[in-house]
Amino acid sequence: MDLRLDGKRALVTGSSSGIGEAIAHYLAKEGATVVVHGRNAERTRAVAAAINDAGGISHAVTGDLTDDASVSALVATIEREVGGIDILVNNAGGRPKGFARDGWLGQGSDAWLDTYKLNVIATVRLIDTLAPGMIERGWGRCIQIASAVALHQPPNFPDYQAAKAAEINLSRSLSRSMAGTGVTANSISAGIIHSPGSENELQGIVQELKLAERWQDVERTLALDIFRQSAGRVGRGDDIAATVAFLASPVADFITGTNIVVDGGI
Repeated sequence: MDLRLDGKRALVTGSSSGIGEAIAHYLAKEGATVVVHGRNAERTRAVAAAINDAGGISHAVTGDLTDDASVSALVATIEREVGGIDILVNNAGGRPKGFARDGWLGQGSDAWLDTYKLNVIATVRLIDTLAPGMIERGWGRCIQIASAVALHQPPNFPDYQAAKAAEINLSRSLSRSMAGTGVTANSISAGIIHSPGSENELQGIVQELKLAERWQDVERTLALDIFRQSAGRVGRGDDIAATVAFLASPVADFITGTNIVVDGGI
């Protein structure tokens, strides 16, 4: 399928590694000019260079999305280098204290606030800055990478679950606010994806259950028996990237206000 992304300009936040990196590569292969974003300048430049070496078009920007001044400087750089953004992929996020299974109580309000700022406020800040240009041009995409834990709420890291649920909610509200403008807003609830960000958690489960050491020997067991997925493997970055590319394309003009679950059938 021709996704007709040639000439579109995409910003993928948090794309210096993991799921974001996979999204950046996928969009570039489909013809989009991709702005790679991260906080580590060396890693960010390396991803952009790899995309360019593979025949794509990419630029690297760095900045802290929880800081107004940093975002303003980042957007100014983007405007100078590519002239604007047609596709915003809000992938950056996570949990400042990591994904230790530390339960519900005793986290403190500051931990909740920090997680909300990192995920929700950073997303809102970029939408507020970049969506007006999309509306003016009559076409655009705002895609939020949420999480499947926003939907089935395990007892761990509830601050992160709530923040990702807010991203799903705001995407639906945003889609209605931009009715008839040519700009769509959707979210993707990602399941368990094998990436640098999830490596420690996955390996901790493997060690706790005393499973075999080789990944190819334990992946099917993790997927079917531990995570109870219908798919017989753990998710990969390209599973999310392919969904992003479809939602970002003109062929998905009729899809807005939707949350797509990509979790292997948990």
